Amino acid sequence: MRSKAVMVLAIALMILPLVSGQYSVESLSLTVYSDGYVKVVEVIVPENYTVSFSVPLLATNVEGLTVIDENGKPLPYEINGSTLVVYFENATGVRVTYYTPDLTAKNGAIWTLSFSSTVPVKITFPDNAVIVDLTDIPLEINGNSILMPAGNQSVSYVIQYRPAGTGAPTAPTSASGTTTEPSNSTVPSNPGSSSPSSGEGSTNWTMVGVLALLALAAGGSFLYMRRGGEEKAIGISREDFERRLREYELTKDEEKALLYLFDRGGKAKQAEVREMLGIPKTTAWRMFQRLEKQGLVRVYKKKRENWVELKL
Repeated sequence: MRSKAVMVLAIALMILPLVSGQYSVESLSLTVYSDGYVKVVEVIVPENYTVSFSVPLLATNVEGLTVIDENGKPLPYEINGSTLVVYFENATGVRVTYYTPDLTAKNGAIWTLSFSSTVPVKITFPDNAVIVDLTDIPLEINGNSILMPAGNQSVSYVIQYRPAGTGAPTAPTSASGTTTEPSNSTVPSNPGSSSPSSGEGSTNWTMVGVLALLALAAGGSFLYMRRGGEEKAIGISREDFERRLREYELTKDEEKALLYLFDRGGKAKQAEVREMLGIPKTTAWRMFQRLEKQGLVRVYKKKRENWVELKL
C-alpha cells in the first residue's frame, strides 16, 4: 500500500510541470504613499488544468503578502527569491497583495516610481502629489490616478507636505510603532486603507502636474528639476554639532547615524551607515525618511547606490 502511494506521488510530480505555470494578468494597480511605500495589487487568472503558477514580484523586499482566490479564501504559496509560486484548486481568479518600499527612490524633493509590467498599470498617488516627469503619456487620467501603458515605466513626482492632522496619507507601519524589519507574513496595520483619498474641495495636484507636463511636451519643452548650488563643507565643530542635535527629538540610532556622517565629512553611503548601526535595510530606509522630512539629511542616488548627506 505504501509503495503504491509513493508511485502515485511520483507520477503526480512528473505531471506537475506539464500543468503548472500558465496564467494571464487581468489587472495591476499601484497605490503610492507619501513616505514612498507602494501597495501592489495584482489580479491573475490561471489557465484551465493548471495546479500552480509562478509569477515574478515587482520587488524583493515584500511586506504583508496575501494571496486569495475569487471568494477571499487564502491560497498556499511560497517565495523563491523574487518569484511567487501559488498553489490552488479550481480557483478562477487569484488576487496578490503586498507592500514594498523598493519601487520608489528619492533625490532631493523628487520621488521616482519605477516598474516594469506586461499590462497597463493603474497608479494612485496621494492627493498632495505633483507629477513632474513621465516616461510615457498616460492612457487615462482620473482624479489622482493615472493609467500607464505596459513596459518599463518611470514617474517622478513631488509631495506637497501638509501640517500634521490634515490627512496626508502615509505608508502602513507596524501596530506597535516599532521600526523592526517585518517578515513577509506580517500584515501592516490599517491595511484597509488601500488608496490615498482626495479631500473634498482640494486641488488635484496629480492631474495638474500631468496636464502641465503634457502641455510642455506639446510645445517641445521639457521640465527639469535640479538641485542648485555647490555642496557646502561642514563649518562647525563636532561639539557644536552635538549641541544642535539635542534640539531635535532623535533616537539613539538616528543620533549615531548623524554623527557618523559628520565624522566622514558630511556624507556616506546609506548601506555603510546601516552596517555601522547593525540595523535591517527597511529600518534604515524608514529612519532616513524621518531624518529627511526633518530637514537633517538629503538622500540621493550616485552610481546606483543610495547616499546620505547632512543638511545641517
